[in-house]
Amino acid sequence: MRLDLGCIHIKDVRFGAATGIEDQVLSINRDELISLLEQEPLFERVEIQLAHPGECCRIIRVLDVLEPRYRMNGPNFPGALDGNGLVGDGQTRALKNVAVVETDQLAIRSRNIIDMSGPASEYSPISNTHNVVLLPYPKPGADKDDYRLAVKKAGLKAAVYLAATARDCAPDETKIFELPPVAFNQGPKELPRIAYIFPMHSHQHPTQQRETVFYGSNIQGFMPTIVHPNEILDGALMFSYSAFTWFAQNHPVIHELYRRHGVDLWFAGVVLTVAPVTIAEKERNTALAARLAKETLGADGILATKIGGGAVDTDLMMIYTRAEEMGMKAALIIMERYPDTGITFVPANVNALVTPGLTRDPISLPAVERVIGGDAIALDNANPDNSNPGISLTPAREKLNLWMGDLVGAISQIGASRLTTYMS
Repeated sequence: MRLDLGCIHIKDVRFGAATGIEDQVLSINRDELISLLEQEPLFERVEIQLAHPGECCRIIRVLDVLEPRYRMNGPNFPGALDGNGLVGDGQTRALKNVAVVETDQLAIRSRNIIDMSGPASEYSPISNTHNVVLLPYPKPGADKDDYRLAVKKAGLKAAVYLAATARDCAPDETKIFELPPVAFNQGPKELPRIAYIFPMHSHQHPTQQRETVFYGSNIQGFMPTIVHPNEILDGALMFSYSAFTWFAQNHPVIHELYRRHGVDLWFAGVVLTVAPVTIAEKERNTALAARLAKETLGADGILATKIGGGAVDTDLMMIYTRAEEMGMKAALIIMERYPDTGITFVPANVNALVTPGLTRDPISLPAVERVIGGDAIALDNANPDNSNPGISLTPAREKLNLWMGDLVGAISQIGASRLTTYMS
């Protein structure tokens, strides 16, 4: 399977009379895009604002972030936006240096923020993209879960609408992602075969019945499955929580395994799974995932990451142990949450860990001139600025002392962070 990702490098985004690309500038007909998004019956109105790198601007109540993409010969985000279909092959256009940012106007307590300048911009790649920010306001009485799903779909619509302008553009760069079918993916014996085991969701936060996570499925009852890595890059996966879809589209682990494929390792493939709730389910899924990596993909070693909170640490440790029991080497990328507890559970045999940062590292953000998404931001009761019990609201324009994990993209559970921690 071969995916040709045609990258259009955008240097600026503006509102204009027509939506199109000229001289690497993306112009957006704001009224036209708003009309498209206001077709959703749960929205009372939709506003769209722009935020640019270096601007003294803060975006709050962030729900998800996407890179604008358009498939030239197939469905876009199948099952979630377009009808059923498969992705991962053919040609796709991607607008680089641009992001669609969804905001949740019912999530008053959300602490997901993006600062476009200042110290936060050093840590998050989304602080350095031209951001098209969607502000869909719900009708009175709208169910919060239904509204959230509608916002997610609006983000997909906007991402495709913007990237469709690149249909007739010659790409500035084409990235080729190609792996043959599993049965024919044989490399030289001197190169170690590496498989990636990817728990894409933790059901400690159950998905909604109509939620579209993988090919339109809510992934309830999902069993470990071999997927082509291109499917993840090309719109089959939309993260439900604790991660942002932009990082699935630009998955750093998959990109790195492709980069090193045929050089110092052989990329054997991907086992996609979830982190279930009960111990019995965890034992089943981790054993199946490791067996698929070993017996079907023929892996000599595995790399695993997680999405979710501390409960998923157990799944990763079990994956590591099952892999070693089957004769494979293993390594984990695993986020740390609290400085006093670190990782929830580490067996004695687990000794190859990489951490993309500590979520509870404090960071001080200066006051900003403009805020998109609301007037106030929530501080939890452990925040250095909040001595009161419960949760308080602070004016979002002011100087803030927050946690690193509150910055969208600063702590990437799949390894896109610019941070790490050191253990002794």
